[in-house]
Amino acid sequence: MVKKITLHPSRIGCPSLPGTMKGIIMSMNGVIDVEVRYEDRSLDVTFEDEKISSSEIIKKIGQELGLMMEEVNFKASRDGNVAETCPM
Repeated sequence: MVKKITLHPSRIGCPSLPGTMKGIIMSMNGVIDVEVRYEDRSLDVTFEDEKISSSEIIKKIGQELGLMMEEVNFKASRDGNVAETCPM
């Protein structure tokens, strides 16, 4: 089944970091799309949960970039102001 999650990285200050994160995530088997929203400090990841889990995606980002990720309910992130809820 195709799922979509929103992630908030622990930091996203460098302008090149979003592209690096997107490249790492897109290289994972089962990931369909990654939308980086730099202004909101968040990532929307669409993936096939039969091939990869959200926890595997989060773990890979942590291993590659040393970033902590907070997973947010996708509906809630669209309903609320993400910029206000992001700790960065």
